[in-house]
Amino acid sequence: MELLGLFNRGWALRYLREAKAELRLAREEPRFSRMFSFEAARKAQACIYHCLGDPDTIEMVVFDLMVDGKPPADKVMHLLLTVARLVQLVSEVDDPAEAYRVAQTLVELASKVVKSVLGEGEG
Repeated sequence: MELLGLFNRGWALRYLREAKAELRLAREEPRFSRMFSFEAARKAQACIYHCLGDPDTIEMVVFDLMVDGKPPADKVMHLLLTVARLVQLVSEVDDPAEAYRVAQTLVELASKVVKSVLGEGEG
């Protein structure tokens, strides 16, 4: 495996671990639940970006897609756009329970992407 592949793999796994930890904190600390839920969602998104390649490039492409308002060209771009919209939803929602639920969905999705792309278990 090439060096960049190892680099992205390491960061993807790290972001997944951190997203799960943030989600736990969101459940355990009700006063800060929205903040921890947002952090979990952002880290799940970063995990997915690292699984799929260069996160900076992916972020720019997703941003362009959101600004253009055009439908995504393929299923991967549709997934990335959906993830970005869900992260935005977590940041905007007032109900901490709803923010937690959406963040939990994103962390579960990131786990599935890691398992599919990297072949890693639920660790």
